Amino acid sequence: MHGVQANLRIVSPEVLYSDGGFCTVDGATVALLKEMAAASPRHRSRICFHADADALQQEMLIVMHASSYVRPHRHLDKSETLTVIEGTTDAVLFDSDGNVTDIIAMSDNRAGGSFFYRMPAGVYHTLVFRSEWLVFLETTMGPFDRARTELAPWAPAEAEPVAGRVYLAALTRPQP
Repeated sequence: MHGVQANLRIVSPEVLYSDGGFCTVDGATVALLKEMAAASPRHRSRICFHADADALQQEMLIVMHASSYVRPHRHLDKSETLTVIEGTTDAVLFDSDGNVTDIIAMSDNRAGGSFFYRMPAGVYHTLVFRSEWLVFLETTMGPFDRARTELAPWAPAEAEPVAGRVYLAALTRPQP
């Protein structure tokens, strides 16, 4: 078997972990993640290339369908990077009151948009999907601790994806 697929263990319907060893990713891996995302309730899936949630370096290949909703959130004490591999999205940044401070059009490098960001700690952010699928690499420091991520109190919960998509669709660029 090619690539990362040979080293995977299923943690949930949305999450696969590798063994933390050498990995490669090909189109078949992305197709597998899309199949998983299509079948999952939140329409997303990921491969964690690190061996477990305690790893100090966290690298994930993430696939999200346009019907997925990512509630605006911020990481209290760590940065993250995102590199677009396939698809288009808007990265939306907010102040602590929920006002949009910036919207950055993102796409893979061939499409001409920004394909990479580094999000500093403490900045509320989300993604607005502009293509059917978004495939991206996300990296951050571990260990993973859900309590170190603050969900925006002014945005719909992820358990309300329809309300979340309506909320995101109404966002506009800040006026100069």
